[in-house]
Amino acid sequence: MDDNVNQGKSILALEVTEEQKETIYNLFAHHNWDYKEIEIKENKDENKETNGAGNSEDFDDFLIEQNDNFEECQYCLCKPCITHEHNRQMWWESEIQMAHIRNSSLRKTDYKRFWTNLFHRNVWQDPRYLERKRAALRQDPRRRNYVYHRRDLMPKCVIELVRSWFPNLPNVPYMGHMWE
Repeated sequence: MDDNVNQGKSILALEVTEEQKETIYNLFAHHNWDYKEIEIKENKDENKETNGAGNSEDFDDFLIEQNDNFEECQYCLCKPCITHEHNRQMWWESEIQMAHIRNSSLRKTDYKRFWTNLFHRNVWQDPRYLERKRAALRQDPRRRNYVYHRRDLMPKCVIELVRSWFPNLPNVPYMGHMWE
């Protein structure tokens, strides 16, 4: 296929029964939609263990070096901790917000920003992080047979900081994070 034809398309992996598979085929046939089946390799070494962002050719251009003058955080594996004032970003909150129902969506935005910061410090490719993620996948019965999972484990230090900026209402529990 031409590369221009593939623009705007994405790959979706589903685990379905034969009946569900036939239903999906019929849906695509009904709408005259094209699809391409992609074989999933069973070899664990050939599958990625974390999302593919770490494979960018430009990755080294955006790598932020660790500062060896600081102690490494046991949660985020950064020197200094990603939540340390030394790593302060312009978007960081300067004051704690009032507890509110909408704070969960505000937290989500900051979690994405912290994800990017950790990405540029190569944390998602660190062997210690990858082992944590594998261990978490083994503990989660829904994901026990997965070799790959798109989501990453947000470090405890980030979760605690962002929750302190945008707290829930009293008696409203936090939803938690994957494998928390």
